[in-house]
Amino acid sequence: MNRIVHVARNTFRESIREKLLYLVCVYGLMLLVSVCILSPLSVGVARGKIVTDVGLAGISLFGILTAVVVGSTLVRKEIDKKAIFMVLTRPVSRAEYLLGKFGGIMLSLLLLVGIMTVLLVAFVLVSGGALRGVVFAAVLLSLVEIALICSVVIFFSTFATPVLTSFFTLGVFVAGYLGSDLRAFAQRFGGEAMKRIMDGLYIALPNLAVFNLRSEAVHDLHFSAGEIVYPLLYGAAYTAALLYFAYLVLLRREFS
Repeated sequence: MNRIVHVARNTFRESIREKLLYLVCVYGLMLLVSVCILSPLSVGVARGKIVTDVGLAGISLFGILTAVVVGSTLVRKEIDKKAIFMVLTRPVSRAEYLLGKFGGIMLSLLLLVGIMTVLLVAFVLVSGGALRGVVFAAVLLSLVEIALICSVVIFFSTFATPVLTSFFTLGVFVAGYLGSDLRAFAQRFGGEAMKRIMDGLYIALPNLAVFNLRSEAVHDLHFSAGEIVYPLLYGAAYTAALLYFAYLVLLRREFS
């Protein structure tokens, strides 16, 4: 455990050097623009809803883009420059290395999401909106979604270049949201082969729509405990599986 913490701490420091906190400034500016431009078009509670909608979407978007950019460069950079060899010559296993990398990146993303959440709360209160528990539940599910995407990035980075890793991950992200629609389209208009392919992709690719609780947060709609528990368990299982597959790929690689 100490070795995982050591790798995670170093990875966190490297992530911060990527000037991630500048994204907080961009996020705050985005919220300010939404308040100044969109809010005058609405009154009362609707103003807070606009800020909540824009803020939650921004947390998910910035978090995922950061996971893609940081994850694809930090892991692959150490592999290309053989720096990973220096780490693995010490008493650090490849599993501990991957867990440390994932933990370090997630620490930086947790800091980023935490600051953005504080800004969101401040802007919602200033806009006259009401803060409800579902808003924080939506942030939590966005964080689980970001963790899943981070594991996708780490998996691809064990064998692909940063450009391909980013491309593959964004493809998984898009397919994760459109999977059910594409499957329904194939079931209605596609042939037998297309139906089988889309069924396989629907099962294999992550269903990212389960992490979207923004509509409930914005409109204060009723949601059950299962809508929180199931995505948490699903995200944890999928993330663990991807990290395990990344470990299997890394286990077969020789660094010399």
